[in-house]
Amino acid sequence: MRFVCFSLFLFFTSSLHAITITLAYEDKQQPPYYLGEGSKVLANKPGIAVEMLQILDERVPEFEIKFIRMPWKRALYSLKSNRVDGIFNASYKPERLDFGWYPTKDFQHAGPIDTDRRITSISYSLYHLKSSPINWSGDWQDLKTELVGAPLGYSIVGDLQKKGIRVEQSSSTKSNLLMLSTKRIKVVALQTVTADSFLSTQTENANYNAIEKLSPPLVSKPYYLMLSKSFVAEHPALSQKIWNEIKLIREEHSSALYTAYQD
Repeated sequence: MRFVCFSLFLFFTSSLHAITITLAYEDKQQPPYYLGEGSKVLANKPGIAVEMLQILDERVPEFEIKFIRMPWKRALYSLKSNRVDGIFNASYKPERLDFGWYPTKDFQHAGPIDTDRRITSISYSLYHLKSSPINWSGDWQDLKTELVGAPLGYSIVGDLQKKGIRVEQSSSTKSNLLMLSTKRIKVVALQTVTADSFLSTQTENANYNAIEKLSPPLVSKPYYLMLSKSFVAEHPALSQKIWNEIKLIREEHSSALYTAYQD
């Protein structure tokens, strides 16, 4: 009886001392990494990235995770202002160091990025109308004369602009594909998994059937959980533990998770 009481005491004591960390992710789908639209976090099959972090929540007793969803640009600025403790999926951009922390090899804020502690890797591809050929050999210089559509606030926007390529930003993957299908723009740069997933649901729509993905992909990038400067300052060891666990979870669970989301 004393053992049971002591175990209950330890359980409630650890629960009381567990901190709550708020992690934000985009309120638009990025299949298979997060599913559903709007502010709701799906109870069933919320997405691979969400499930990876739910496993993290189960494995690390020092905290409990609260998930919230919002537009991506708002998530970035919420991280910068320490209104959330972390955001995902975030690709690396040097200017985002002003917003928060990535996992680094030397545990320093501006140190070399530790790609082993990523959540996943995602490619960007170009999409165009079959009736409007684009000269694409894999060389970004092929796009110098084009106006390229891309989602607002996504890292690919800055990548294109740094190459001197003109970009027209629209709110989402869907809005970019709509602009493409209605010939308001000639080519768009989108995350491949998201664009392909949406187009696969539009097989009966002649306008979307006229869209073609170009090969090779524009670029492939690792994506991370970013943590706020405030969180890392207050919990430096726990921050490193979180990124270490993400690496292990990806290695141990990715295969099964991807299989589960193939249906």
